[in-house]
Amino acid sequence: MGRLIEITSEGRVFSAKATEILRKSEELERQFSDTPAANCPGYLAVGGTHFLSASVLAPIVKTFKTRNANVEIELRTKGGPFIERLVLGGKIDIGMVVSVSSPSLLTVEPFRHEEMVAIVSKQHALAKKQKLTMAELAQAPLIVRTRRNCSSNQILGEVVQHGFELNVVVKCDSAEGVKVAVVQGLGVGLLYRSHVEQEIRKGKLKVLNVPGLKQHIQSFIIYKAERPISPVAREFLELLRQSREAKATRIRHSGHLKPISLRHSSRSLG
Repeated sequence: MGRLIEITSEGRVFSAKATEILRKSEELERQFSDTPAANCPGYLAVGGTHFLSASVLAPIVKTFKTRNANVEIELRTKGGPFIERLVLGGKIDIGMVVSVSSPSLLTVEPFRHEEMVAIVSKQHALAKKQKLTMAELAQAPLIVRTRRNCSSNQILGEVVQHGFELNVVVKCDSAEGVKVAVVQGLGVGLLYRSHVEQEIRKGKLKVLNVPGLKQHIQSFIIYKAERPISPVAREFLELLRQSREAKATRIRHSGHLKPISLRHSSRSLG
């Protein structure tokens, strides 16, 4: 419908039937499965999106393992919706995502704001500009992810809502693919700053200032609301909370303002 998307009547019927199938599947799994995460005190399963697994979960897993050498840890890395399904299905104890579709079934804790930046190769013509308008960003040769619901495409979606048509020249399956394409000078990409910090420091990439563009994504800790988490999972959760507080303290001491959250669709239940 113009610039909006609305589900069709056939889609609504399909969704209702699929939801019922998934509900029955989850009931069967809860009744008959014997997952290690639910029954083994020496086992911990956590998971997150690719960015959060690398930047947050992996360092926390390392710290946790030094304190709990006898605990077996499984770290799952998938897209946000899949991680959410793993938590709901009892396959992992704790997940980390940037959006939540079933907040009523989960305990959702805001974690921190993740900064995304528009980047370009230092050799690209756009690297000479100090800043880009939103219109100029839309007209620039854009390198985007193929996954429509990823964070960078959510931000670009807001550019479209301002009435600008995007000039997409390359689509990549992964954030790493976007980074490589940008380094090669093919165009402008949107990635988490921590993912390209090394290339920025080395002078391979330049961050473009785009006034008015929201560039901070809220990340969340999620775990199942109706089931008490195990003692080892609670210890891991406490490490995540400590990491969150340490980051917030560093931001306060540096004098940075609290960034704008892109998504507020999920509510905190704990």
